Amino acid sequence: MGRKAISEVVEGEGMGVGGREVVPVVRMTTYVRRRALVGTDQLAAQGHGFVHLRPVAIVERSEAGERRFLIYDKTAQIVSGLLLVAFVVPLLLGMVVWVARRLGIGDWGIEDGE
Repeated sequence: MGRKAISEVVEGEGMGVGGREVVPVVRMTTYVRRRALVGTDQLAAQGHGFVHLRPVAIVERSEAGERRFLIYDKTAQIVSGLLLVAFVVPLLLGMVVWVARRLGIGDWGIEDGE
C-alpha cells in the first residue's frame, strides 16, 4: 500500500472577542499506514498514524470585514539557519586547511601520513 502524507489548511472554531470573531487557521498534515495479513488460519492487522498541526494565521471577522494575520515561526527560521551554519562552517574550514596545506602556507606542526 502506498504511504502518503496529506496536508491541508483548516479553520478552527471561531471565538467571540469584543464584537468580533477570531478564527485560528492551521496547516494539518496527516499520515496513516495500515497493513493487514490474511492467512489460511490467521488474521493480523496493524496501523499507525501521525498528525501535525502548525498555526499559520488568525482570521478576524467583524462588521467592517475580514482581516488575516499571518503567523511566522521565527524559532524554526533561526534553528534552520543555525543548522545550515553548523554544516557549512566546518566544510569551509576544512577547505581552507586543505588549500593551505597544498600551498605550503604556515607551519601546522602536522606531517602528512602521521
